[in-house]
Amino acid sequence: MLEIDGSHGEGGGQILRSALALSMAEGRDIKVRNIRANRSNPGLSHQHLKAIEAASVICGAETEGVEKGSELITFEPGEVEGGAYNFDIGTAGSVTLLLQALIPPMIDAREEATIKVRGGTDVKWSPPYDYFENVFLGLLRRMDVDITSELLKRGHYPKGGGRVKIDIGTGELKGLKPSKEIESIEGRAFVSELPEHIAERMKKQVLKEFLDINTSISIESYESASAGTGIVIWTEGDSLLGRGVLGEKGVPAEKVGQRAADGLKKEIKARTSLDIRAADQIIPFLALTKTSGTLTTRKVTGHLETNVWLINRFMKDEIELIEDEDVVKIRY
Repeated sequence: MLEIDGSHGEGGGQILRSALALSMAEGRDIKVRNIRANRSNPGLSHQHLKAIEAASVICGAETEGVEKGSELITFEPGEVEGGAYNFDIGTAGSVTLLLQALIPPMIDAREEATIKVRGGTDVKWSPPYDYFENVFLGLLRRMDVDITSELLKRGHYPKGGGRVKIDIGTGELKGLKPSKEIESIEGRAFVSELPEHIAERMKKQVLKEFLDINTSISIESYESASAGTGIVIWTEGDSLLGRGVLGEKGVPAEKVGQRAADGLKKEIKARTSLDIRAADQIIPFLALTKTSGTLTTRKVTGHLETNVWLINRFMKDEIELIEDEDVVKIRY
Protein backbone atom coordinates (compact mmCIF):
# COMPACT_ATOMS: atom_id res chain seq x y z
CA MET A 1 0.00 0.00 0.00
CA LEU A 2 1.42 3.35 -1.07
CA GLU A 3 1.45 5.91 1.77
CA ILE A 4 0.96 9.54 0.79
CA ASP A 5 1.56 12.58 2.96
CA GLY A 6 -1.38 14.89 2.28
CA SER A 7 0.46 17.85 3.84
CA HIS A 8 3.11 17.95 1.11
CA GLY A 9 3.41 21.10 -0.99
CA GLU A 10 0.17 23.04 -1.27
CA GLY A 11 -1.35 20.49 1.12
CA GLY A 12 -4.97 20.86 0.01
CA GLY A 13 -7.65 18.75 -1.60
CA GLN A 14 -5.75 18.41 -4.86
CA ILE A 15 -3.43 15.75 -3.43
CA LEU A 16 -6.42 13.66 -2.41
CA ARG A 17 -8.20 13.96 -5.77
CA SER A 18 -5.05 13.24 -7.77
CA ALA A 19 -4.19 10.32 -5.50
CA LEU A 20 -7.64 8.82 -6.03
CA ALA A 21 -7.32 9.22 -9.82
CA LEU A 22 -3.88 7.60 -9.97
CA SER A 23 -4.86 4.87 -7.52
CA MET A 24 -7.74 3.83 -9.78
CA ALA A 25 -5.79 4.23 -13.01
CA GLU A 26 -2.85 2.17 -11.70
CA GLY A 27 -4.88 -0.25 -9.59
CA ARG A 28 -2.82 0.55 -6.51
CA ASP A 29 -3.97 0.66 -2.87
CA ILE A 30 -3.23 3.91 -1.08
CA LYS A 31 -3.20 5.37 2.40
CA VAL A 32 -3.45 9.16 2.58
CA ARG A 33 -2.55 10.80 5.90
CA ASN A 34 -2.44 14.45 7.03
CA ILE A 35 -5.29 15.25 4.64
CA ARG A 36 -5.60 19.00 4.06
CA ALA A 37 -3.22 19.57 6.97
CA ASN A 38 -2.24 22.99 5.64
CA ARG A 39 -5.80 24.31 5.74
CA SER A 40 -7.53 26.18 8.58
CA ASN A 41 -10.12 23.37 8.73
CA PRO A 42 -8.03 20.23 8.12
CA GLY A 43 -9.42 16.84 7.20
CA LEU A 44 -12.14 15.80 4.80
CA SER A 45 -14.88 18.31 4.03
CA HIS A 46 -18.18 17.57 2.33
CA GLN A 47 -16.90 17.90 -1.24
CA HIS A 48 -13.89 15.66 -0.54
CA LEU A 49 -16.19 13.01 0.90
CA LYS A 50 -18.20 13.20 -2.32
CA ALA A 51 -15.04 12.74 -4.39
CA ILE A 52 -14.13 9.57 -2.47
CA GLU A 53 -17.72 8.37 -2.71
CA ALA A 54 -17.81 8.86 -6.49
CA ALA A 55 -14.42 7.21 -6.95
CA SER A 56 -15.53 4.26 -4.84
CA VAL A 57 -18.67 3.80 -6.93
CA ILE A 58 -16.91 3.67 -10.30
CA CYS A 59 -14.36 1.09 -9.17
CA GLY A 60 -16.01 -0.75 -6.26
CA ALA A 61 -13.30 0.38 -3.85
CA GLU A 62 -12.93 -0.66 -0.23
CA THR A 63 -12.27 2.30 2.06
CA GLU A 64 -11.56 3.17 5.68
CA GLY A 65 -11.67 6.47 7.54
CA VAL A 66 -14.06 8.17 5.13
CA GLU A 67 -15.92 10.56 7.41
CA LYS A 68 -16.06 14.33 7.83
CA GLY A 69 -12.93 15.75 9.43
CA SER A 70 -10.90 12.59 8.92
CA GLU A 71 -7.21 13.18 8.20
CA LEU A 72 -6.40 9.56 7.36
CA ILE A 73 -8.06 7.27 4.79
CA THR A 74 -7.27 4.07 2.95
CA PHE A 75 -8.54 3.42 -0.56
CA GLU A 76 -8.29 0.02 -2.23
CA PRO A 77 -9.64 0.24 -5.79
CA GLY A 78 -11.26 -2.53 -7.77
CA GLU A 79 -11.68 -2.58 -11.53
CA VAL A 80 -13.00 0.63 -13.04
CA GLU A 81 -16.38 0.11 -14.68
CA GLY A 82 -17.89 2.17 -17.47
CA GLY A 83 -21.63 2.79 -17.73
CA ALA A 84 -23.91 5.58 -16.56
CA TYR A 85 -23.35 7.45 -13.30
CA ASN A 86 -25.06 10.32 -11.49
CA PHE A 87 -23.37 12.17 -8.64
CA ASP A 88 -24.78 15.03 -6.59
CA ILE A 89 -22.25 17.01 -4.57
CA GLY A 90 -25.19 18.51 -2.70
CA THR A 91 -23.56 21.94 -2.34
CA ALA A 92 -21.74 24.38 -4.62
CA GLY A 93 -18.70 22.10 -4.47
CA SER A 94 -16.82 22.10 -7.77
CA VAL A 95 -18.17 19.87 -10.51
CA THR A 96 -15.04 20.31 -12.62
CA LEU A 97 -12.66 19.24 -9.84
CA LEU A 98 -14.71 16.11 -9.16
CA LEU A 99 -14.72 15.20 -12.85
CA GLN A 100 -10.95 15.68 -13.08
CA ALA A 101 -10.56 12.93 -10.48
CA LEU A 102 -12.79 10.51 -12.39
CA ILE A 103 -11.63 11.01 -15.98
CA PRO A 104 -8.10 9.46 -15.82
CA PRO A 105 -9.22 5.96 -14.76
CA MET A 106 -12.29 6.04 -17.00
CA ILE A 107 -10.17 6.42 -20.14
CA ASP A 108 -8.80 2.92 -19.61
CA ALA A 109 -12.14 1.31 -18.72
CA ARG A 110 -13.42 -1.56 -20.85
CA GLU A 111 -16.62 0.26 -21.83
CA GLU A 112 -17.77 3.82 -22.45
CA ALA A 113 -19.04 5.96 -19.58
CA THR A 114 -21.53 8.77 -19.12
CA ILE A 115 -21.16 10.80 -15.95
CA LYS A 116 -23.55 13.49 -14.73
CA VAL A 117 -22.57 15.67 -11.78
CA ARG A 118 -24.61 18.26 -9.91
CA GLY A 119 -22.94 21.07 -7.92
CA GLY A 120 -21.04 24.28 -8.67
CA THR A 121 -19.92 24.78 -12.27
CA ASP A 122 -18.31 28.19 -11.81
CA VAL A 123 -17.01 28.59 -8.27
CA LYS A 124 -13.85 29.91 -6.59
CA TRP A 125 -10.65 27.87 -6.45
CA SER A 126 -11.61 25.61 -9.36
CA PRO A 127 -11.67 25.68 -13.17
CA PRO A 128 -14.76 27.48 -14.51
CA TYR A 129 -16.81 25.26 -16.81
CA ASP A 130 -15.78 27.06 -20.01
CA TYR A 131 -12.10 26.61 -19.15
CA PHE A 132 -12.76 22.94 -18.36
CA GLU A 133 -14.50 22.40 -21.71
CA ASN A 134 -12.35 24.51 -24.02
CA VAL A 135 -8.86 24.23 -22.53
CA PHE A 136 -8.64 21.17 -20.27
CA LEU A 137 -10.81 18.87 -22.37
CA GLY A 138 -9.42 20.48 -25.52
CA LEU A 139 -5.94 19.34 -24.51
CA LEU A 140 -7.20 15.84 -23.70
CA ARG A 141 -8.77 15.59 -27.15
CA ARG A 142 -5.36 16.40 -28.61
CA MET A 143 -4.11 13.41 -26.63
CA ASP A 144 -6.63 11.26 -28.52
CA VAL A 145 -9.12 11.07 -25.65
CA ASP A 146 -12.68 10.54 -26.89
CA ILE A 147 -14.52 12.90 -24.54
CA THR A 148 -17.38 15.37 -24.85
CA SER A 149 -19.10 17.54 -22.26
CA GLU A 150 -22.41 19.33 -22.02
CA LEU A 151 -23.33 22.15 -19.68
CA LEU A 152 -26.90 21.39 -18.61
CA LYS A 153 -27.16 24.23 -16.09
CA ARG A 154 -24.74 26.63 -14.43
CA GLY A 155 -24.42 26.65 -10.67
CA HIS A 156 -22.78 29.23 -8.41
CA TYR A 157 -21.99 29.66 -4.72
CA PRO A 158 -23.73 29.21 -2.32
CA LYS A 159 -26.62 27.08 -3.66
CA GLY A 160 -24.93 25.31 -6.55
CA GLY A 161 -27.49 23.38 -8.57
CA GLY A 162 -25.38 23.32 -11.74
CA ARG A 163 -25.27 20.19 -13.87
CA VAL A 164 -22.66 18.87 -16.29
CA LYS A 165 -22.65 15.69 -18.36
CA ILE A 166 -19.57 14.11 -19.89
CA ASP A 167 -19.24 11.11 -22.21
CA ILE A 168 -15.94 9.23 -22.21
CA GLY A 169 -14.98 6.63 -24.81
CA THR A 170 -12.32 3.97 -24.35
CA GLY A 171 -8.90 4.32 -25.92
CA GLU A 172 -5.20 4.83 -25.35
CA LEU A 173 -3.66 8.12 -24.27
CA LYS A 174 -1.15 9.68 -26.64
CA GLY A 175 1.46 12.30 -25.87
CA LEU A 176 0.88 16.02 -26.30
CA LYS A 177 2.90 17.90 -28.90
CA PRO A 178 4.50 21.28 -28.10
CA SER A 179 2.59 24.22 -29.58
CA LYS A 180 3.09 27.97 -29.90
CA GLU A 181 1.13 29.42 -32.81
CA ILE A 182 -2.11 31.31 -32.11
CA GLU A 183 -4.77 32.11 -34.72
CA SER A 184 -7.46 33.83 -32.66
CA ILE A 185 -9.00 34.28 -29.22
CA GLU A 186 -12.42 32.98 -28.23
CA GLY A 187 -14.32 33.54 -25.01
CA ARG A 188 -17.54 33.58 -23.10
CA ALA A 189 -18.84 36.16 -20.62
CA PHE A 190 -21.71 34.91 -18.50
CA VAL A 191 -24.14 36.39 -16.00
CA SER A 192 -26.96 34.97 -13.91
CA GLU A 193 -29.55 36.79 -11.81
CA LEU A 194 -27.68 40.06 -12.45
CA PRO A 195 -27.93 42.78 -15.12
CA GLU A 196 -26.69 41.62 -18.53
CA HIS A 197 -24.62 44.78 -18.96
CA ILE A 198 -22.09 43.29 -16.51
CA ALA A 199 -21.18 40.64 -19.08
CA GLU A 200 -21.13 43.26 -21.83
CA ARG A 201 -18.65 45.37 -19.86
CA MET A 202 -16.36 42.42 -19.19
CA LYS A 203 -16.42 41.56 -22.88
CA LYS A 204 -15.72 45.13 -23.95
CA GLN A 205 -12.71 45.38 -21.65
CA VAL A 206 -11.18 42.20 -23.04
CA LEU A 207 -11.75 43.27 -26.64
CA LYS A 208 -9.91 46.55 -25.93
CA GLU A 209 -6.86 44.56 -24.83
CA PHE A 210 -6.67 42.35 -27.94
CA LEU A 211 -7.08 44.78 -30.84
CA ASP A 212 -4.23 43.16 -32.78
CA ILE A 213 -5.73 39.67 -32.94
CA ASN A 214 -9.10 38.32 -34.10
CA THR A 215 -11.15 38.02 -30.89
CA SER A 216 -14.72 36.77 -30.49
CA ILE A 217 -16.55 36.63 -27.15
CA SER A 218 -20.10 35.40 -26.73
CA ILE A 219 -22.44 36.43 -23.92
CA GLU A 220 -24.63 34.06 -21.95
CA SER A 221 -27.43 35.23 -19.64
CA TYR A 222 -29.32 32.53 -17.77
CA GLU A 223 -31.25 31.60 -14.64
CA SER A 224 -29.65 29.80 -11.70
CA ALA A 225 -30.18 29.19 -7.99
CA SER A 226 -27.54 31.78 -7.04
CA ALA A 227 -26.28 34.91 -8.76
CA GLY A 228 -22.96 34.68 -10.53
CA THR A 229 -20.86 36.09 -13.33
CA GLY A 230 -17.47 35.69 -14.94
CA ILE A 231 -15.50 35.49 -18.16
CA VAL A 232 -13.29 32.81 -19.69
CA ILE A 233 -11.03 33.44 -22.69
CA TRP A 234 -8.80 31.03 -24.59
CA THR A 235 -6.63 30.86 -27.68
CA GLU A 236 -7.47 28.94 -30.84
CA GLY A 237 -5.03 27.45 -33.32
CA ASP A 238 -1.94 25.35 -32.71
CA SER A 239 -1.63 26.75 -29.18
CA LEU A 240 -4.33 26.25 -26.54
CA LEU A 241 -4.03 28.58 -23.54
CA GLY A 242 -6.74 30.01 -21.31
CA ARG A 243 -7.70 32.21 -18.41
CA GLY A 244 -10.93 32.43 -16.45
CA VAL A 245 -11.95 35.01 -13.84
CA LEU A 246 -15.15 35.00 -11.81
CA GLY A 247 -16.91 38.19 -10.77
CA GLU A 248 -16.88 39.23 -7.11
CA LYS A 249 -19.13 41.52 -5.12
CA GLY A 250 -17.68 45.03 -5.17
CA VAL A 251 -15.30 44.34 -8.08
CA PRO A 252 -16.18 46.31 -11.25
CA ALA A 253 -16.89 44.27 -14.37
CA GLU A 254 -14.09 46.09 -16.17
CA LYS A 255 -11.57 44.91 -13.60
CA VAL A 256 -12.75 41.31 -13.99
CA GLY A 257 -12.29 41.56 -17.75
CA GLN A 258 -8.88 43.21 -17.28
CA ARG A 259 -7.70 40.41 -15.00
CA ALA A 260 -8.68 37.83 -17.59
CA ALA A 261 -6.95 39.74 -20.39
CA ASP A 262 -3.79 40.35 -18.37
CA GLY A 263 -3.62 36.68 -17.38
CA LEU A 264 -3.95 35.42 -20.94
CA LYS A 265 -1.47 38.01 -22.22
CA LYS A 266 1.17 36.63 -19.84
CA GLU A 267 0.61 33.13 -21.18
CA ILE A 268 0.76 34.25 -24.81
CA LYS A 269 3.90 36.29 -24.25
CA ALA A 270 5.67 33.30 -22.67
CA ARG A 271 5.01 31.21 -25.82
CA THR A 272 4.63 27.99 -23.85
CA SER A 273 2.74 24.76 -24.51
CA LEU A 274 0.59 24.92 -21.38
CA ASP A 275 -0.75 27.78 -19.29
CA ILE A 276 0.10 27.59 -15.61
CA ARG A 277 -3.28 26.15 -14.66
CA ALA A 278 -3.46 23.55 -17.40
CA ALA A 279 0.05 22.34 -16.53
CA ASP A 280 -0.86 20.76 -13.19
CA GLN A 281 -4.20 19.47 -14.52
CA ILE A 282 -2.71 17.68 -17.55
CA ILE A 283 0.42 16.06 -16.13
CA PRO A 284 -1.38 13.05 -14.56
CA PHE A 285 -2.50 12.19 -18.09
CA LEU A 286 1.01 12.71 -19.46
CA ALA A 287 2.33 10.29 -16.85
CA LEU A 288 -0.21 7.67 -17.92
CA THR A 289 0.82 7.74 -21.59
CA LYS A 290 3.20 5.20 -23.05
CA THR A 291 5.11 7.96 -24.82
CA SER A 292 7.61 10.59 -23.72
CA GLY A 293 8.15 14.22 -24.59
CA THR A 294 8.79 17.73 -23.34
CA LEU A 295 6.31 20.58 -22.90
CA THR A 296 6.73 24.04 -21.42
CA THR A 297 4.88 26.25 -18.96
CA ARG A 298 5.50 29.73 -17.61
CA LYS A 299 6.39 28.94 -13.99
CA VAL A 300 6.18 26.29 -11.30
CA THR A 301 3.04 26.75 -9.20
CA GLY A 302 2.37 25.07 -5.88
CA HIS A 303 -0.24 22.86 -7.54
CA LEU A 304 2.19 21.83 -10.29
CA GLU A 305 4.99 20.98 -7.88
CA THR A 306 2.61 19.00 -5.69
CA ASN A 307 1.16 17.00 -8.56
CA VAL A 308 4.62 16.18 -9.93
CA TRP A 309 5.71 14.99 -6.48
CA LEU A 310 2.62 12.81 -6.19
CA ILE A 311 2.89 11.36 -9.69
CA ASN A 312 6.49 10.43 -9.06
CA ARG A 313 5.44 8.50 -5.96
CA PHE A 314 3.29 6.34 -8.23
CA MET A 315 5.41 6.32 -11.39
CA LYS A 316 9.02 6.34 -10.14
CA ASP A 317 10.19 9.72 -11.43
CA GLU A 318 8.20 9.79 -14.65
CA ILE A 319 7.86 13.60 -14.60
CA GLU A 320 10.71 16.12 -14.33
CA LEU A 321 10.54 19.91 -14.04
CA ILE A 322 13.50 21.83 -15.47
CA GLU A 323 13.70 25.59 -15.06
CA ASP A 324 15.25 26.99 -18.24
CA GLU A 325 15.61 30.77 -18.62
CA ASP A 326 12.07 32.21 -18.83
CA VAL A 327 10.16 28.91 -19.03
CA VAL A 328 9.81 25.64 -17.19
CA LYS A 329 10.25 22.42 -19.14
CA ILE A 330 8.00 19.51 -18.23
CA ARG A 331 9.71 16.29 -19.28
CA TYR A 332 7.52 13.19 -19.21
